Amino acid sequence: MTTRDNTDAEDQGAETNTAEAQTPTEETPQDGRKQIWIRGLQMLILAVLFAIAEAVLWICAVLQFGWMLFTQERNTRIASFGDKLANWVAITARFQTGESEDKPFPWTDWR
Repeated sequence: MTTRDNTDAEDQGAETNTAEAQTPTEETPQDGRKQIWIRGLQMLILAVLFAIAEAVLWICAVLQFGWMLFTQERNTRIASFGDKLANWVAITARFQTGESEDKPFPWTDWR
């Protein structure tokens, strides 16, 4: 075997090893569809929670208004909860519309 033959054999071996090392785990179309259905289920759950969050927001707004009417100041606990609820609604809206893959509560911590 000549030097050129050795080099060609090494190159072929290197190509085979590189191809084996770079072979990603292939996702089948069925896996992709399954992920889409899982996301659809998550979106359905979040749509229900989103409607509940809207009702909770109304309750908080009425309570805060009543509090402010009688005490002349805002209730910091209601305001803090409202801030966190608004953040959850924003995260949920981004996930629902496909803008983000970050899942909101209950799949992550309440922020």
